[in-house]
Order: sequence, then structure tokens, then C-alpha cells
Amino acid sequence: MMKFSGWGDPAKAYDLSTRPYLWDFVRSQIGLENKLDPPGPRPEDIAVPEPRRDDALLAQLTHALGAEKICTDAPTRLLHAYGKSYRDLLRARAGHVPRPPDLVLFPTSRADLEAILAAAVEHRAQVVPFGGGTNICGGVEPDPSRPGVALTVSLRRMNRLLALDPVARTARIEAGALGPELEAALNAQGFSLGHFPDSFEFSTLGGWLATRSAGMQSDAYGKIENMVVSLTLCTPRGTLVTARVPRSSTGPDLAQLAVGSEGTLGIIAEAEMRIHPVGMREHRGLLVPGFERGIALARALVQGGALPTTTRISNPQETALSFATKSPAQGLAATTAKVFKSYLRHVKKFPLDDACLMIVGFEAASAGELAAQRRATLRVCREFGAVDLGTGVGAKWFAGRYDYPYLRDTVMDRGGMADVTETSATWDVLPGLYRDVKERVHAHLRRGEFPGYVGCHLSHSYPDGACLYFTFAAARERGRELAQYLETKQLIFEILLRHGATLSHHHAVGYELLPWMPRHLGATGVELLRGAKHAVDPLNLCNPGKLIPGDTPALADYWPPALVNRRPPA
Repeated sequence: MMKFSGWGDPAKAYDLSTRPYLWDFVRSQIGLENKLDPPGPRPEDIAVPEPRRDDALLAQLTHALGAEKICTDAPTRLLHAYGKSYRDLLRARAGHVPRPPDLVLFPTSRADLEAILAAAVEHRAQVVPFGGGTNICGGVEPDPSRPGVALTVSLRRMNRLLALDPVARTARIEAGALGPELEAALNAQGFSLGHFPDSFEFSTLGGWLATRSAGMQSDAYGKIENMVVSLTLCTPRGTLVTARVPRSSTGPDLAQLAVGSEGTLGIIAEAEMRIHPVGMREHRGLLVPGFERGIALARALVQGGALPTTTRISNPQETALSFATKSPAQGLAATTAKVFKSYLRHVKKFPLDDACLMIVGFEAASAGELAAQRRATLRVCREFGAVDLGTGVGAKWFAGRYDYPYLRDTVMDRGGMADVTETSATWDVLPGLYRDVKERVHAHLRRGEFPGYVGCHLSHSYPDGACLYFTFAAARERGRELAQYLETKQLIFEILLRHGATLSHHHAVGYELLPWMPRHLGATGVELLRGAKHAVDPLNLCNPGKLIPGDTPALADYWPPALVNRRPPA
């Protein structure tokens, strides 16, 4: 399990001692000093409410699963109470956990899941699926408004590679497999799924499917919904096993209905996934002269057929943060860097103040194929004025690609607010959307000389558009920390809707985006979701209060109505 009040490995933290430039940059953006706040309560000192009891339910579950798969102890319940959103971490650090699950269950088979759901129906218990606990949208929290017992179902013991077909290049995998163990099992037979989200080390296949996840190589292999062949979904009304076929026209794709359902229709037990042979990899860094030029460059790559496996373009602020995390260069390396910078500025006339770091990654079966990908990509990059920094920058990014969530903990430890929002829109919309979010969030966060941090990167490209991933940070407003965060998120969601962008590209909905879903989906779209929910879960037991507007009265516990109903000025 991850830390309760932070991200990732409990033994790991973001090391400031090797990054002497970093805190000067943080201070210049949000005004924070490198001074730790007083620590919050330790997990073992948090008063966890006693679990709600239903002896008949517990007896039925114990008979079906065995006592060893059922936990009622406070530490286990605490670790399954929240995900990892900024709101979650604020409450965890304050020791405020009013509604943890009553029982945490650890099934090991489809039969166990079916037994859990049967017991939940009989005893009217809510059921919350739990993978790795990395969700940042409020997707794994029990609904506090519901009476009765809350069951959190951890899939972590369902983590096996069940079958691998090297001819069809598919693999059947249980939903609780973590990214590293899934890849290790596939790599041992020469294959890879090729799905590497930022949460890869701690998230599961089932979580990726339930949230329509994207990974760093999605430009080449697609988002998780493009990788799934078939799946098994256990619902209160029975188990759905979709056909193992490459494509079908026998009605809507029911596997795709389950993908993105966020546990509201049931629990994904396993899935058959498309895989590919492990190939050679290379990552390079480039500098692009301006973010909107970078957007145009990404469009040229994807529409021209030269898109690499990974394309990531950071705006100037995120680029400055990336360079601030570097260790100091010494000796010849420092001299070379200084000369190169002078060359760019004075000879190439490169606008270093607007420089945007671009990471491109390639994966291929052979060195020749990889070289062809590189040539095609770099040719287009040069046409847009990009400067190749070589593989050293790319290798450093690749080595530290999963570390940025730890930086959020470091900022929070010192009194900062930091969180993210991601979206997607068509190419014609992206430049204006980017400017609008950046300008208005800066105006919202600005405190005197400190502009607030609004980083952004283009992370996934498609022929018709791309994903923009925003990171925002500011000093916390003492006494109104949650209100400050909610006001910032509300502002961003309103801007996204105004531009016709999606509310989420790959982080899902949970309860965080729920107030805006009727405007995003429309009345008919909401009714379609409700109809699917009612067909398999008429008692609304499966992850209530998530994804589907109107299925819970608890929204006021998450979003103050006065804030939701207020529209920011145009």
C-alpha cells in the first residue's frame, strides 16, 4: 500500500538536497519558504470510527470467502478510505476520516466477487472497488450519505497473468495486477502491454479500465480502451463476459460500456488485452520555440504519420520547473552547457524565455526501424524550429518519470496547494483553451509578486486533437484550504465547458467532476448512464455517488451548493 497521507512508497520522498535550484523556483512562483509545516497526526493516532455492524452480512461473507479475506482492523480500513487527490490528502493530513469502509475484502477469484455482490444485494451494502488507491477524482470513497455497511473490495490478490496467446498477441490478466508486476509477467515471455500512466507503479489493470486511463506510450498503442479485447464484469444482476473477438457489429460494444464505468456497474474481474513484442526504446529531449508552436508541431507529427511512441511538450513554466530539478553541472559539462545556451540565444536567435521542453520516445523491433522513426520525427521538428538536445535529456526524463507526484507532497509539506486537471479538445480549440486557462488561473492564484504556478504539457496526440495536462500551485490560504482548492477547480471546469473541451481525458469523474456532468453529457446522455446503471444495479449499491449525476444526495458533502451553482464571469 501507498502512504496514507501522501503519494507512493512510504520509504521514498522527493530529494531536495540534489536539486539546489528547485526551491528558489518554487519560491518565485508561489512564495513558499523551504520550511516544514508542523506534521499532522500519524495514521496510528487517528481516531477511526468503529465499523458499522451487520452480523448476518459478515457471517455470509465469512462463509463464502473465508475469514482470511475479510479485514475490519482500523489500519486497513484507514488505508482504503481515500484516494490521492489534493482534497483527500488535506483530510488525511488533518486526521479527518469520518466514513472509512466498514469491511475491506480481498477476493481471489471471480466466484468470490460474485459472492460479495450477492451478499451486498441481500443486505443492501454499498460496494466500492479498490485497485491501487491512486484515484484523484474521489472514485474510491464510500458514500457518506448511505445507511448500512460499506464494503471496499480490494482486487490486489487477483493479480495473475492467466493466459498469453503469442499468435493473437493477447493476454488474459486479472484486474488487480499492478503495473510493474503485470509488465514483469509479460516481459518474461517477450511481450508488453505498453501502458505506462504516471501512476504505473501503484495502479492496477482494473483501475486503468474503470477510468479509461492513458499512458505515456498511448500515442502509439492507444488509451486503455483501445487495448481491451474482452472483459469480465461482475454485477449485482449477474456476470457479463464479452466475446473474445477483434471487432464485432452485434450491437454496441458492451466491453466499452464497462470501460470507464468507474465501478458503478460492478467490478471488473479480468480482461483480455492486446499486447506487443518488447522492442528497443529511445527517448530524446528537444527545445521548441513556444508552446503554441509546440501544439502545431504535435499536430504536424500525428497528421503527417511521423508521430513517435511518446510525445510530450511542456509549456515554459513546466519547462522551467524541469530544469530547476536538475543537479548542478560540473566542470566541462557546465562549460559546455553555458556555451550551448549562448549559441542558442545569439547565433540561432532561439527565444529561450519561451523555450518548451519536448520529450519524444521511440519503440521499435529493430535498430533500423527505430532510426527511421527518429529521422521522420526530427525532420518535422526541425521544420518548426525545434533544437535536438539528444538522448541524455530524454534518458533523465525517463528515469524520473514517476517522481513528480512526490514533489506535490513536498510542496504540501511546506504549506502549498498543488493539483492537476487534464482535458482534451480538437486542434483548432487547443491554443485558445490553453491561453484562457493559463491567464485566468494565474489571475485567480496571483498573490502580489507571486504569479502562482500554472504548468501545462501536451501529453497525448490524435489526428483530430490532443490532451492538455495542467498543473496548478499556490500557497495555501490558511483556514480556507479546501475552499481555495474547490474555487480553482470550479474555475477550470467552467473554462473547459466554455471551450467545448472534455472534463477529463484520463483521470475519470468520481465525485470531483459530478456537478458538471449534466452540462457535459446533456440530459439524454445522463439518462443513458442511469439506464445502464439501473439494468445491472437497480439498488445503486456499486460505488454510489460516482460518475452518474443524481444517484446520491451526498454531493453537498463534497461540493458546497453555493459554489457549484455560481458561474464565474465570462
